[in-house]
Amino acid sequence: MIVWRLGVSVIGFSFLLADNGGADGPIGSPPVLTLEDAVALAMKGNRRIQSSDLEVRRAAESTAAAKTQRLPQFSLYFLGGETLRPIEFTIPPGVLGVYPATGPIPARTSTITTPQTFTSVVLGQATQPLSQLWKIHLGILESGIGEELARENLRKQRQDTAHSVRDLYYQIVQTQAQIESADANVKYLVGLGAEIDRNLVEQAVLKSDSLSVKAKLSQQRYQLLTLHDALESQKESLNQLLGRDLNVPFSVEVEPLVSTAEIDLAAAREEARNQRAEIREARLQTKKAETEVRRQRAEYIPDISAHFTYFSMPNVSFVPQNVLQTGFLLQWQPFDWGQKKHKVESLKDSVRQASLTEQDAEQQVMLDVNAKFRKLAEARARLDTAALAQEAEREQRRVVSNRYVQKAVLLSDVLQQEAAVSQADTEYRKALAGFWDAKASFDYALGKE
Repeated sequence: MIVWRLGVSVIGFSFLLADNGGADGPIGSPPVLTLEDAVALAMKGNRRIQSSDLEVRRAAESTAAAKTQRLPQFSLYFLGGETLRPIEFTIPPGVLGVYPATGPIPARTSTITTPQTFTSVVLGQATQPLSQLWKIHLGILESGIGEELARENLRKQRQDTAHSVRDLYYQIVQTQAQIESADANVKYLVGLGAEIDRNLVEQAVLKSDSLSVKAKLSQQRYQLLTLHDALESQKESLNQLLGRDLNVPFSVEVEPLVSTAEIDLAAAREEARNQRAEIREARLQTKKAETEVRRQRAEYIPDISAHFTYFSMPNVSFVPQNVLQTGFLLQWQPFDWGQKKHKVESLKDSVRQASLTEQDAEQQVMLDVNAKFRKLAEARARLDTAALAQEAEREQRRVVSNRYVQKAVLLSDVLQQEAAVSQADTEYRKALAGFWDAKASFDYALGKE
């Protein structure tokens, strides 16, 4: 009867180990955080994403500032103070004309003096760019490209963060699965050890058998402790990525395993071509280089502005108190010894370099997508193989346990088969970890956020 109870215990714990993932969590367990929710929280709370978003806002403000250059520019200059010497104007005779009736005006040399007192100079100007509007327009285009580059940097940061979240989330899923498996093994060994201890009292087994089981149980409990510690560290790291308190409790859920047969590789390549920040950034760099060429060519256009000036020296005698002038202001450098031409040619080479970089970036992304797809297919094949091996070892353990009940095998055979099951579980966990890592890398290669 004791042997029969031992067999029932072994078989029962074997089934518990084989089916440890289907039970519902206990009441009061931490809320489940799905992968989609984790990524969404990271997009809002991650501090690096927030910093990149502020950079986009800065770039947008720079573009808005560039647009104001198309409007009239006003400037006011005021100088006030006391002169160190009197201001004197000497008017020679006849400087204002000589007339038959009056003679020269003035008739003799005259001196007009402004005493040392507070004087001021007021200069106001209003300038409306005209021919410069094309250059300003090109400058706004270039600033807009800089804003788009900042947005692509934000996109890249979001993609990197989403990849980190997925990678860490999958690690937590793996660790939780390892804890469930290790906990089931502990329960199995506890039941097995209890039966062996009872048999030891009746001298039905050797003391070495009892010690072997206890040693294996101690080793399994140590592994369970380290797994719990690793899980807590991983959860704290994920909370940090999500931008929330490190101690927020949560649990994760296992996602269905995707098959490579469900993935359209051609569609995946097109998605990567449109979503990867490296390609989009390279395209913008090419566009920016082309805009710089256009801006340099615009330097051949003279700067013509509508100009209005107001000038006044209110406390100085003989000088007009208010001078108003309106007209046009022309600034131009007709001879530059080929400087503008050389700059244009230099910028054309920059356009060619940017175009080559764009083509290379696109090919690099396609290579990355293809390589990550193959890795995902290999990881899925390895996972399927490990799952079959795990199932086979567990079935073999069930058979050995039944044979042990029938006294057809020794306890050492049971422990040896248990070690084989543990090894198969380890290989399966490694294969599962490799699969989720390959899946996260493939999603990142597609440019997913």
